[in-house]
Amino acid sequence: MDSDGLVARRLIEAAARSGASLIAETAAAVSGWAVLVDPTTGAVYSSPDRAAAAGISAAAEAGGVAGAGGVAGAGGGARARARSGDTDGGTDTTVRQVVGAALVVHAGPDVSAHRADLVTRTTAGLLEVRARRAEELTSAEMRLHAVLTRLLLHGETGLAAEIIGGLTSHATVYRLSGGADPQAAYQAVWRALLPTGARQGAPTLITLLDGELVVVALHDAARDDGRVLRLIARSAERYGLLGGVADPAPLAMLAAAFAEAGQARAGAAAGHRLVPAAGLGDRALLRIIPPDRLSAWASSLLGPLTPPQRQALEGWLRTGSIGAMAQMLGISRGTARSRLRRAAERLGGLETPLALAQLALALRAPAGGPAEPAGSAGTGPPAALPTELVDAALARRWATALTEPLDTAQRIALRVWLGHLGSVAPAAGELGLHRTTLRRWLEEIGRLLDVDLSSAAVRADLYLALETLAGADDSPGALPRRGGRTYQRSAAP
Repeated sequence: MDSDGLVARRLIEAAARSGASLIAETAAAVSGWAVLVDPTTGAVYSSPDRAAAAGISAAAEAGGVAGAGGVAGAGGGARARARSGDTDGGTDTTVRQVVGAALVVHAGPDVSAHRADLVTRTTAGLLEVRARRAEELTSAEMRLHAVLTRLLLHGETGLAAEIIGGLTSHATVYRLSGGADPQAAYQAVWRALLPTGARQGAPTLITLLDGELVVVALHDAARDDGRVLRLIARSAERYGLLGGVADPAPLAMLAAAFAEAGQARAGAAAGHRLVPAAGLGDRALLRIIPPDRLSAWASSLLGPLTPPQRQALEGWLRTGSIGAMAQMLGISRGTARSRLRRAAERLGGLETPLALAQLALALRAPAGGPAEPAGSAGTGPPAALPTELVDAALARRWATALTEPLDTAQRIALRVWLGHLGSVAPAAGELGLHRTTLRRWLEEIGRLLDVDLSSAAVRADLYLALETLAGADDSPGALPRRGGRTYQRSAAP
């Protein structure tokens, strides 16, 4: 057996490399397993990986885990019996509070109590040293995160890339506020996403802007891996925060995503602390389309566009305004109109609301799929949802479930309003309704569906659903008349 001095030296060398290396060396030194359990994220480091559940269980048994997510405060040196069948040996497991988390060490049957105690105490001390060292840099790094976030929100992606050393293509924005102690939530999220000063996975920016917690998760694909989402959801519950999360967006669209996250946050409540901007959750169209099919179809549909044209199209669809899109991209209105005009020429037109809804869907597709053969691109097939994406029966079931809370009049009114790209005046004229009446109906529709009708993603999904179900009688002429002086006489069908 190695001497105590040699074991301690190996632990120190491992701590100099990373927290993960330290936990791995700890497990090797006791011929067992070791886990660092965080209050919010659960197992931060685990060696081997299969020991994570046993580590959380042991911390909970020692009185250190608050719920399923993590540790509330394990007492230093507490001991608990491991309860997982995935681990070896039958000796007691040591749980120590350290760095605001719990260090769980399970020694093998051939390791002496002296060696297990030495390794546990040394590892705990090294974790404390790493934490203190990280704290010395934390203040400056927090300021850097705030600066980088503001640069990205102002479209300065080139300057931000120079500071970070390169950027990914997409980002997901989270905005949270409220709670008794936003600063404590900020510190907790910071520690959880950047444990002991070491970045885990894709870079994530965390900052307090004007009193609200803002997290910008950078990632390469059109959608992140969900790790940050799970962390933010647990943090919102733990600290009483209300928040919104935007759909993943290209970095050039970050300002629009920031606004979408803020709109979503306004709809958050105690029972739904973290609300997606799309507002559809499991009802979203993306949930029923296989990602590889959607990616291939989107690649074919958007293939004729140059990157600037695609960027302009996405900005216009997300903001609904050429002026807002131009400001976001840092180009003139004339340039913005020119890019949209050329995009329309390459796509065969942007006149129909159905074509725009399909483009909005394509722009939300995961990146990297091979293009489908020609024929799924251009002006699009007659069906609202092409059969290469989803079969007709499944599409109708999805559309029916999504619009089920609406009566006939509401479905007709919503379809006409979406067909006019969310413009009330022309929609009211076609429906034969007073504009005030239509606005009141739209407010009621938003409540019934529990969605934000200002979201571009929500509008696209609802329009595709209504078009999927539309029949000969789904027209303004078939709108049931209920009387009242704000109703106008409908035009002949």
